[in-house]
Amino acid sequence: NLAAEQFTNTNPNYANVVFDETDGYQKIDKATMSVKAVDYEGAYDGNSHEGGVNNKAQMPSGTTYSYSVIRADGVETWLDEPPEIKDVGEVEYLVKATNPNYLDATDEGTLKVTPKAVTVTAKNTGKIYGATDPEYFNAKVEGLLGDDLVAFTIGRAIGEDVGTYAITPSGEATQGNYSVTYVPGTFTISKAPLTVTTGGGS
Repeated sequence: NLAAEQFTNTNPNYANVVFDETDGYQKIDKATMSVKAVDYEGAYDGNSHEGGVNNKAQMPSGTTYSYSVIRADGVETWLDEPPEIKDVGEVEYLVKATNPNYLDATDEGTLKVTPKAVTVTAKNTGKIYGATDPEYFNAKVEGLLGDDLVAFTIGRAIGEDVGTYAITPSGEATQGNYSVTYVPGTFTISKAPLTVTTGGGS
């Protein structure tokens, strides 16, 4: 839609240039752009971790973004908000950048949360030979967040003679958002005092 009067001769070597208007047009093709999705991988920390665009500051002005979680059936559902992850697992997603002056650009990102390490360590204890075992054995649990719990039991090796016996905590190695390691303790049976009473004689 350009008219002849819109053109001006700027070459000093030519004078009296006449522009002839012929049917035609100027086409401006869309440029290309590149978008980079946010990746995340870390141990469970109780927080949500969000996907998104890693190079948003370098993207052309006026660009908008949409996101679709990658599904096994291949169905794409595009949303304005990026996906997020909190619990142990993995989310793969697509980000699409759209701009009226550029070709759409897409990239794939991954959000991954791995189990947090927890250690259950049996507390050392013992008794005097001939005494009764304590009603409960205790353990120190390290690595849990907030009010979270892991399930385990504690028992000791059989034996009543003087010596040392293993106190062993046990349970599932993987519990929810945690990977649990169990550390044994020691149960010590000590010698009992021996009292000797002598009798009088005549």
